[in-house]
Amino acid sequence: MDTAIIRAVNELWLPVYPGIARQIADHCASPPGRMLEFGCFSGGIGLTLLQQFPQSTLTIAPEIEELAATFSSDWSNLLDRQAADRLSIVPGPLASMNVADNSFDLVVCRGLFFFLDASGTLLSTLYRLTAPGGFVFAGGGYGTYTPPETIERIAEESRRLNYSLGRKFFSREEFEQAIATAGLAEQSRIVEEGGLWAVMKKA
Repeated sequence: MDTAIIRAVNELWLPVYPGIARQIADHCASPPGRMLEFGCFSGGIGLTLLQQFPQSTLTIAPEIEELAATFSSDWSNLLDRQAADRLSIVPGPLASMNVADNSFDLVVCRGLFFFLDASGTLLSTLYRLTAPGGFVFAGGGYGTYTPPETIERIAEESRRLNYSLGRKFFSREEFEQAIATAGLAEQSRIVEEGGLWAVMKKA
């Protein structure tokens, strides 16, 4: 995937990420202690949540090493000193993370469908890293709180850039099947407000 295009998408979506973060926060019964944001579109959601939850920590796993190297400059407008002290970045793939199972209270992935396949392996991995009482919020879309005028302003360019990155489409039925194949059907709820998302809670 072209990292220059990914960074262009992230910049374009700056006004969207706070709305998705607010949607995720609605699902939090209490402030999450440890958060993980995975994927090449990581940063905007996680850092917004980090500002909202001042006692939380955040790990970013962008999956592409070149993106990790540019993280601070790309997200400097969201990265204040306090947040920086509570942030860590994994430069390589998620599979190389030296992290134990059950490590995170909240796991977030926007742009899931770029990485997801029918086996649901990625969903299993994200769920495995989630601590009991925590949840995964993963999928794609603009979120429920993004104003329509914001979506209208960026939709065409966003579509063009995502197509150039090889965007894949999953129907709700295909998404549910991947979740079921991963053995997570009972733990998951599909949310279609503001996109197509899965909320996977660990008891």
